[in-house]
Amino acid sequence: MRLYKMELYKICSKKLFLFSAAAAFSILLLYMYSYVESSTTTINGVKYTGYQAIKMDRQITAKYSGVLTDEKIRDIVENYGFPSGVEERHYGFVDSNYLNTFIMEFFSDGYFQGYDNYQVATRTYPIAETELGQASAAVGKPLQLEYTYGWQIFYDILSIGALLGMVLILLSLSPVYADESYQNTQQLLFTTKEGKQKDIAAKIAAGMTVAVGIFAVIVLLDFLYVASFYGLNGGDCFSCQIIGDEFLSAYHNYQNCSTWGGMYYIVYYIFECFLGFVEVAAVSLYFSSHCKSPFQAIILSVMCLFVPVFLNLLGRDNFRGIVFLLSQLSILLFPGIALMSLVPDTLHPTVIRTGKVLCCALPMLVGQYFRHRFPFYYSVPLMLFVNGAVQDLDFLKYHEGFTWVRAGVFCFVGAVSVLYLICSWQKYKNSYSS
Repeated sequence: MRLYKMELYKICSKKLFLFSAAAAFSILLLYMYSYVESSTTTINGVKYTGYQAIKMDRQITAKYSGVLTDEKIRDIVENYGFPSGVEERHYGFVDSNYLNTFIMEFFSDGYFQGYDNYQVATRTYPIAETELGQASAAVGKPLQLEYTYGWQIFYDILSIGALLGMVLILLSLSPVYADESYQNTQQLLFTTKEGKQKDIAAKIAAGMTVAVGIFAVIVLLDFLYVASFYGLNGGDCFSCQIIGDEFLSAYHNYQNCSTWGGMYYIVYYIFECFLGFVEVAAVSLYFSSHCKSPFQAIILSVMCLFVPVFLNLLGRDNFRGIVFLLSQLSILLFPGIALMSLVPDTLHPTVIRTGKVLCCALPMLVGQYFRHRFPFYYSVPLMLFVNGAVQDLDFLKYHEGFTWVRAGVFCFVGAVSVLYLICSWQKYKNSYSS
C-alpha cells in the first residue's frame, strides 16, 4: 500500500498532470457553459435565452408529461403552433421551443435539415401512423413525453469529456515507466527489496486508478451539471427521443437500440466509454515501459490509438483496398508488438527473432481471417467514444446475425487491455537485465 500511495502521488503531483487536468476540465466546463448560454426558446412570441430558456421549456413540458396521446399533440399545436422562422446562421427554426420542435420532428410533415432545406409543418399525423408510433406498437411500450434534452446534453458532454480524458491519460501515464528510464533511476529501484516486483505492480495499480478516477470525475461532473440545469426527466423515453429522430431505425421490427429506454442507452454508453478509458490507460502504460522518454511513449501511444482510425477514414471508399485492409490489421499489429515482450531473452538468438516475428505476424493473420466475422474496428477507444458504435454494433447483431457481437467486442477490449498491462510488466522487468 505504501508503494501504491507513492506511485499515485508521483503521477498526481507532476506539473504536467496538474496543468493538463486543469486545461481539460476547463475546456469541459467551457463547453457546459456554452450549452446553457446558447439555449433559446420562443413561447407565444416571447423569446427566452440562456438558463431562462431551459426553465421555460421544462415548465411548458411538465404540463404534458406522461403518456403521449393525439389529444396532447393537438393541444400543443393549438397552444404553441409550428416553428417557421429561419436565419442563415442559425441551425433550426428560430421561433421554436422544446414542445413544438418535438411535434414537428416526429408527428408532422415539417422538417429542418439546413437553411436551404426545410419545410414548415402544416399538419400533424395520428401517432399510430407515424414511425415513432409504429415503433411504440412494435415494442409494446407507450410513448412518453418528457423533457429529455438533459440526457441529450449528458450524452454530448460525455463524448467530449471522453476525448479530453483520453488526452489527459496519455499525458499522465506515459511518464510512469519512461520517466524512470529517462532519469536513470530504474536500476536503483530494481536493487531495492521491493522494487522489481511490488513497485511494478504499484505503478500499474496507480496508473489504472488515475484513469478510472479521471473517468469517474468526468461522469460525475456531467451528471451534476445536467441535474442542476436540465433535470433528469425522460430516462424512460425511447433513446431515439434523446439522440434525435434520425436515430430511429426500423430493422428487426424496431426491436433495436433506437427503442431502448433512454436511461439504459446512457448506461450502456457510459460502460463503453469506461472500457475505452481502460484500454487507453493500458496502452499508455505499455509504451511507457517500452520507451526511454515520456515523449517517445506519448508518440507511440498516439500512433497505436489513432493510426487504425486514420487509415480507416482514408480507405473507407474502397473496402477491398490495401489502405482499408491495413486499417483493420493495424489494430492487431500493436498487440502483436506487445506480445514480443513475452519472448524470453535467454533463448537462442534465432529462436528469439523467430518468436518475435511470429508474435507480430500471427495476430495479423488471425485478424485477416476473422475480419469479415468480427468487427475489430469497434474495439478502438475512439470508436467506443463515438455514438455510432452503439448503433453499428446493434445493427451487426440483428442484420448480420452476430448475436454475440457486443459481448465479443467488450471481451476483446478487456483481453487486449490485460495483455498490454502484462506486457508492460514484463517489458519493464526485462529492462533490468538489459
